[in-house]
Amino acid sequence: MSTAGPPRRELSCWKEIADYLGVSVRTAQHWETERGLPVKRFSGEKGRVGADAAEIDHWRQTSHAKPRWWSGPRFLRLWAVTATAVVAIAGTGYLLSIRKGPPARFHHEFESLVVTDEQGRELWHKTFPETFDRLTTPEGLLAYHKAWLGDLDGDGRVELLYTYSPASVETTGETLFCFSHDGREKWRFVPGRTVSSRQEAFPRSYNGIAFRLLPPERDGTRRIVLTVHHSPRFPNQVAVLSHQGAVLGEYWHSGHLGLMELADLDGDGKPEILMAGISNGYKAATLLVLDPSNLGGASSEEDPDYQLQGFGPGREKARILFPRTCINRKFYEYGIPGWLVVQGNSIEVRVSEKPTGPGESEALVLYRLNRKLELTDVVVAVGFKAIHRELEAAGRLDHSLTEKEISELRHLRYLKRLGQ
Repeated sequence: MSTAGPPRRELSCWKEIADYLGVSVRTAQHWETERGLPVKRFSGEKGRVGADAAEIDHWRQTSHAKPRWWSGPRFLRLWAVTATAVVAIAGTGYLLSIRKGPPARFHHEFESLVVTDEQGRELWHKTFPETFDRLTTPEGLLAYHKAWLGDLDGDGRVELLYTYSPASVETTGETLFCFSHDGREKWRFVPGRTVSSRQEAFPRSYNGIAFRLLPPERDGTRRIVLTVHHSPRFPNQVAVLSHQGAVLGEYWHSGHLGLMELADLDGDGKPEILMAGISNGYKAATLLVLDPSNLGGASSEEDPDYQLQGFGPGREKARILFPRTCINRKFYEYGIPGWLVVQGNSIEVRVSEKPTGPGESEALVLYRLNRKLELTDVVVAVGFKAIHRELEAAGRLDHSLTEKEISELRHLRYLKRLGQ
């Protein structure tokens, strides 16, 4: 005699399954999806389902507790979407944290110019044909107005104006480069050209570049005022360049003009170019005022050996020669301006009357002028007086320094006055 279990009861549709569970059809279907209710699906008629009551009873006994909130498919889907968003936000934050800033600094590495942002992160580099002159440093280039970082063309991005001084600078000269924010060479300016006096020609080999930026134009672009001299002789070129490197005007001078300031002397809202240097043809220190919008010609020289050929008269707005002291006339060729400063209504020019070595006093004379270029004061430095006494004691000067000699320094020679 055999025994058998209770007959299996088959539930043949969603309604029977729901009735057996005592819930709605929708709840039963939900439990299948989220709680694993054992439902069989049959081939053939679409959507036909069935279930075994005994299996449902077992499921109820083992899965009666409500499933944990984090195990449902809805939560898992929500978690996946949220996690993806978090990762995306974190990734964006990371990219923002490593995004490099605009050009802010530069340094040299062997033959390469390396440009970085404010944090020192490299943006680009440029390799030149030869290494840099040993005296060329980034700090010196900025301090002596041979390099500049800023918006040159009004597009809101930072360009670099950079003077390349190779190791062979004395024979090959310097070049001014303009680089874009991403290191593209926008233009280069090779200064000078072959010019001549009546005795000799001066081929292209110019260095000592220094420049200033004129105030922005209405469109945000800026012009560049540049001075550079022949190496090793006397012609000096002053040029105004556009933001694209084109020469808008140039003036030539017989003597190095190494000091430059921009100042509005006549109050018309437009700056003039003030330049101090040496006038070889007069053997004297000089101060020039030029109009950046009207450069042209070459300086007129007293000594015809220094007159540059093939140029019209120089278009200076003003030209002043400083008197030479007894020390300068006896021991050196000409006075050398070593200081040009415009401050308030005062223009100061300091002239060295005798070259000195390290640790030696300088024979300095300080000239103060107003914005009309009228002399307001002359100060003979203590060092000048000390050198005068030493030379007198050594028998190299035959007189003592007198007030009359000092007063004679007030006699400036105006080759051209403002407004003439």
